[in-house]
Amino acid sequence: MFAKLRDNSDLRNFYKSFLAIGIPLTIQQLVSSSLNFIDNLMIGRLGTEYLAAVGFAGSLYRILDLVIFGVCSGMGVFVAQYYGKKNYDAIKKIFGLMMRCAVFIGIVFAFIGHYFSNEIIKIFSKDTRVIEIGVSYIEIVVYCYIFYAISSGIAYTLRSMGYTKYPMFAAAIGVVANTFFNYCLIYGNFGLPRLEEKGAAIATIIARIIEMIIILTIVYIKDFNLKGKLSSYINVSKELIKEIIRVSTPVMCTESMWILGTIALTIAYAKLGTDQAACAQIADVVSTFSAILFMGIANSAAVIIGHTIGEGNKEKVIFYAKQILYVAFIMAAFCFVMVEIFVNPIVSLYHLPEDITYMAEKTVQVYGGLIFFKMVNWAILIGIFRAGGEFYLDILPLWLYGVPMAFVGAYFALPIYYVIAIAEFCEVIKLCFAMLRYRSLRWMKDVTV
Repeated sequence: MFAKLRDNSDLRNFYKSFLAIGIPLTIQQLVSSSLNFIDNLMIGRLGTEYLAAVGFAGSLYRILDLVIFGVCSGMGVFVAQYYGKKNYDAIKKIFGLMMRCAVFIGIVFAFIGHYFSNEIIKIFSKDTRVIEIGVSYIEIVVYCYIFYAISSGIAYTLRSMGYTKYPMFAAAIGVVANTFFNYCLIYGNFGLPRLEEKGAAIATIIARIIEMIIILTIVYIKDFNLKGKLSSYINVSKELIKEIIRVSTPVMCTESMWILGTIALTIAYAKLGTDQAACAQIADVVSTFSAILFMGIANSAAVIIGHTIGEGNKEKVIFYAKQILYVAFIMAAFCFVMVEIFVNPIVSLYHLPEDITYMAEKTVQVYGGLIFFKMVNWAILIGIFRAGGEFYLDILPLWLYGVPMAFVGAYFALPIYYVIAIAEFCEVIKLCFAMLRYRSLRWMKDVTV
């Protein structure tokens, strides 16, 4: 009887924390993804060349995003577990290191994008018009990378501590700004010049600057036990740095290999032609929006599991992990149904020719069929496993099966939706291995010990 009451109490505590952390995270992911979706949608109305070009140019941003995610989420494991121990001095030191790493990464990617934009777009397409548009966009938008890096370092720290509504607020204001300036600068409204892809890039820079200013102001006002003397951010012990490197290096390697794998898939899809590549971009946006809910679930799970591991309560960790799995399976089924229902309305937003519209609808339907497996994988791999310091399982099925099969499909010039169906089947393989690892409980590690 006592155990049942304790479980009920744990259950209430779990869902209270899960909703308090997960809802703001989901909203933040929604508004952050909206920024890229708005660029994609508004540019897509100019033609498939613009849609494909900006999608290809966005690959550099996706690499930046994943590298920053890898670095910050690896350090975030320590922040979450030290927060469970109420060790704010250690959190400040990790926060300082996280910010330095994020800014350095932003500068490196801005340099690469500015000086190698032509080579980047040529990886995906030989179409001269696509290359011209992509280079024009990427040479401007790279200047937002540093502002984004600063915002990300702060946001990941606050998330790991459980303060999720503040990054959500900053991201929401950024999306509103991006939408407004996109409307003004892409099409030349309100007396401003029509700049097309250049306008989209400038709007993104303005939005990222606004987002950074807001989140810096919030931290300055609210404190969150993050404010301190300069020495509190710099004097990181060698032992702590070694542990951070030990835990974070697999994250960075995993994220790097994962994003390189997704880029390899994009290259394979691009070999089928500009129109089919544009259909893949539309399907990718739909997949991203389906993932919004699961980034909220995964990040919320990572915070809760990380805090609980830090408290040293393994029995509660197992109980909470089971609840996360229940939620993940139910919501993955919901996402699958919603995507299949809204295929036609989504594709109609792009105003594509009739033959390309049919192809895009079939492609989105295929993505929808695989969303269930992809989303559950995110909840397990990003939410549960990474909170315990485990990161490697995400990439092996992608590289050993997904990427080779995508190039085989492209070689035989199969329709884009068949190629995607074959390649993305790696998510099913991945889920099988993830469940085996989950049952072993070997992912449950206290990295602060």
